Amino acid sequence: MFKTKRNIYMLYVYIFFAQLFFDRALWVIYLGDKGLTFGEIGLIEAFLHLAIVLFEVPTGMVADLYGRKISLLIGNVFSLLYGLFMLISGSFSMFTLAFLSMGVMITFHSGAEQAFAYDTLKKEGREKDYTKVFGNMTALALLSLSLAKFLGGFMAEVSWEWVYGSTIFTHVLALIPLFFLKEPPREKTEDIGGRWYHQWVHQFQSGMKVWKDNSVIHTPVVLFILASAVMVIVVFYGQEYFIQLGYSSVVVGAVFTVEGLLGVLMAKVAYKVEKRFEFFNILYYGLGLFFVFFVLFIFASDWAILLSFLFLAQLLSLFEPIFSSFVQNLLNSKVRSTFFSLIGLVESFVIMVSFALFGFAVERTGFTSGFAGLLIVFILLAGGYLTIQKLKRK
Repeated sequence: MFKTKRNIYMLYVYIFFAQLFFDRALWVIYLGDKGLTFGEIGLIEAFLHLAIVLFEVPTGMVADLYGRKISLLIGNVFSLLYGLFMLISGSFSMFTLAFLSMGVMITFHSGAEQAFAYDTLKKEGREKDYTKVFGNMTALALLSLSLAKFLGGFMAEVSWEWVYGSTIFTHVLALIPLFFLKEPPREKTEDIGGRWYHQWVHQFQSGMKVWKDNSVIHTPVVLFILASAVMVIVVFYGQEYFIQLGYSSVVVGAVFTVEGLLGVLMAKVAYKVEKRFEFFNILYYGLGLFFVFFVLFIFASDWAILLSFLFLAQLLSLFEPIFSSFVQNLLNSKVRSTFFSLIGLVESFVIMVSFALFGFAVERTGFTSGFAGLLIVFILLAGGYLTIQKLKRK
């Protein structure tokens, strides 16, 4: 018998344990302690996103063709490999292997959790609850990451082995709720015959057809990708930036803990915001606020920088469940993971290029100039795209 509530609750438990990466606020510092330069750190992060670019769509199709539960299980195995490689690594090549494992893990999770939740709710005609459920999922993930960041700061003061040993242990625990998940029913991709790769090509084409047939999602997807890429850079390079401002690793961990806890609140209230405001009003007003707080993050001083960072991060935490619900409502079950993997593919390609370039730029110009350059690029890309779309409508 299919039990929707149990499925959702077990998914919640899995997400909590699966997000316990105790190095999330500290890995840049860790790699720096191991002797890597900012340029090398940027390259390693670029390799992570290279793995995502290469495997995002194939693994998304795995979730649609063979099951979301299988995809999550394989992804968790790669989480264990990441923790193990980081624990034993001492060279650039080994750290690269660790980050490649993390990249592959992300691809197996990408879209699968969301599709699992949506199809579980769809079984009982509860699609309208998806934004609330996805908000809970996001809140739990942020709460878990906040706890991990907070504890990670104290663990790092003792030993890095504590940081990565604990990460391995918690991801072993994450396997337990996976075995209690029951695969929700989904529309099967039609069997087109031929060899296995013909089916995969057809699945890819189905995902691309969603983009072609739904022009209404173009602007939200493009802006979401650009804002997400900016936040990845701000969050990860912000670790070292805050250290250079004179804050200790414990304070940095605490700041990221607060950021995560505020994100929990934003994710929890996202469905209320969705009910009260029209989607595109949320999108455009949110974009304006994103710009304002990004400027303050760059040019403010002392604690105002930290506050600007906290507000900047919350905008994306609030918008993501609303964005996911907006897109999910336009998809059918057989292409959910595939299409979100296509979004992840483009997002990771943008991050792969920009993260490495930002690392080398910071080495030569410093953080303030680097972030200012990032702001200019964001304005040019987002503003240019919106201008082109406006001209097309005339």
